[in-house]
Amino acid sequence: MPSKERIETKKQQVDELSQVFESNGVYLLEYRGMTVAEMSILRQRVKALGANVKVFKNRLAIKYFQRDDKPFGREVFNGPLAVAYARTNFIEVAKVIVDYEKENPKVQIRAGFIEQTYLDKEKIKAVAKLPSKEQLLAQLVGCISLPLKKMGMALSAPLTTTLILMKNLKDKKEKEEKQ
Repeated sequence: MPSKERIETKKQQVDELSQVFESNGVYLLEYRGMTVAEMSILRQRVKALGANVKVFKNRLAIKYFQRDDKPFGREVFNGPLAVAYARTNFIEVAKVIVDYEKENPKVQIRAGFIEQTYLDKEKIKAVAKLPSKEQLLAQLVGCISLPLKKMGMALSAPLTTTLILMKNLKDKKEKEEKQ
């Protein structure tokens, strides 16, 4: 029978894991056969975005999902898994992971959760193709400002045309006076 200390330690580890799975972007990666140097490269790239990579015991993850009555168990959590997680920049983290998977075939994306919604490998790759938040905001601003810009140009066009015609008429009269 496990001791009370051991049970408390496991509960604390499950609580720590709950903080990981409550992140906006969580990606489960199989890392079988990776060297420490290869894992360090992945961690550095993910860390540069303000995210983390952590290796955990599958039993703890299963206990976390059982505790919260979520339908994920042995089918998702088997084999050596690492989790990359981020509260912000989770689309950029997905891009880094997908790129690293192409670069290093030992890493395989298994599944993930974006805002607590389960995604399979293909959906994560689709998320990685999305533009970043800054790019989407820039596109939105462009879409909003373009009609206003066109309206301003349309309103100023008659005035501009009139001024051009008056200048041409002035130039023509000056030319006639010189002759």
